[in-house]
Amino acid sequence: MTACIVRHPQESMAAVLRELAARAEGKTAPDIYGTGEWIDAFEARIAGMLGKPAALFLPSGVLAQSIALRIHCDSRDKRTVGLHPTSHLVLHEEDGYRELWGLSAELLGNPERVPSVADLQRANVDPLGAVVLELPMREIGGQLPEWDDLVAQAAWARRHGIAVHFDGARLWHCPAHYGRSLAEISALADSVYVSLYKDIGGIAGAVLAGEADFIETARVWNRRAGGNLISFYPYLLAAERGFDDNLASIDRAVAYARDLGPMLATLPRVRVNPDPPQSAMFHLHIDVDRDALNDAIQRYTKDHDIIVLPPPRAVDAKDHSVCEISVGRSTMTHPPAFWRDHLRAALATPLARVR
Repeated sequence: MTACIVRHPQESMAAVLRELAARAEGKTAPDIYGTGEWIDAFEARIAGMLGKPAALFLPSGVLAQSIALRIHCDSRDKRTVGLHPTSHLVLHEEDGYRELWGLSAELLGNPERVPSVADLQRANVDPLGAVVLELPMREIGGQLPEWDDLVAQAAWARRHGIAVHFDGARLWHCPAHYGRSLAEISALADSVYVSLYKDIGGIAGAVLAGEADFIETARVWNRRAGGNLISFYPYLLAAERGFDDNLASIDRAVAYARDLGPMLATLPRVRVNPDPPQSAMFHLHIDVDRDALNDAIQRYTKDHDIIVLPPPRAVDAKDHSVCEISVGRSTMTHPPAFWRDHLRAALATPLARVR
């Protein structure tokens, strides 16, 4: 099996489906349009983990967050949401919040750092129905606000009658950083979204959690948006498997990332953001041309059966290649020094530096 620095051990589609078929033998009936004992119990489990009264399974995080923000704004007769400039809604959803959901955005904070209560205090509060806080923040390497500032941000929003929504796609990382449970962290927010496929390792899917009446309204919006498929059972099976296989390892992945990041930062032409990492992910900024680095990664994989880096996902302001390291069970199969030594070897070949 190819050694890979990111996420969990690679499996073929066929192997995954065989495992899910075996799990399905223990189920008596599939869910039907999002109802049934099985999906009810699954949603209740996630709601309990997040310390919320109710939760709703949804096919995607895009839909989960759009629904949440529309409900919060409707309940306050507002149409504007506060978003960080690097929010997924701003960068990766083709302006869906505006084009489909009738919302507008006020950008809060600096794109190169986490938002602070001072950033919120500079906002125009009158039109805001909700603010979105991403924990941790992917586009800046998994950074997190200090706990006291996060508490202050939530308190500021509540004083102004503004809903707090957590983009918790990777919220599973946060207990290890804050030393607090998922429920304690989620208590700061009116609604929370979590992903079931990134760190959990499911096929797809998301959960939106909040108050019972909020979730009942979310069910209506899910129907309107066409999100309540006839059955979700493949995704539920995969999510349950992911929780069994991966959830307990995430705290260890955060600790591993804290060791791995600084170790990789000792290599020439490599910078880690943040240093040290704050979650089970971080970014490497590498002073190598993006195409040349991608070629080197592929060549090293072919020669050594080791994927030392994922393909560069971006270039930074200095035109350095940016690679995202998401630590999971595959990463932790080897000690941090293993990845340092192989990355050093991969970068030792003649490569085109950025000019």
